[in-house]
Amino acid sequence: MGMIKGKVLEENKMQKIDQVLQSARLCQNEDELFSLIRENMPGVALEVAKSIYATPRVLEGLTRHHSITVRHEVAKNKNTSVETLKRLCDDKDMLVRDYARRTLGHKLLDQKIVP
Repeated sequence: MGMIKGKVLEENKMQKIDQVLQSARLCQNEDELFSLIRENMPGVALEVAKSIYATPRVLEGLTRHHSITVRHEVAKNKNTSVETLKRLCDDKDMLVRDYARRTLGHKLLDQKIVP
């Protein structure tokens, strides 16, 4: 009986995490995105960093995230501001710097701005 109860609890926990991750993927409200990030559930910051709905302000906040993978996604996100990308060009992680430079280059070309 205890093993079945444990499996049910684990399934409920996984369903909750899946729901929160889906909410993070689809959320278009900046305040709600910040709230989801503050809950600190596994994977949420990564989903927000990859989101096409993440605002420059949300992405700026994620540049200080401890996870290198989250910072990789911020550096690759087209919504990341030029100022944030320039700062990420000095990140301690080589891939974050490379992604930031690449995204910055595309953004500057798209805007026809010469650095």
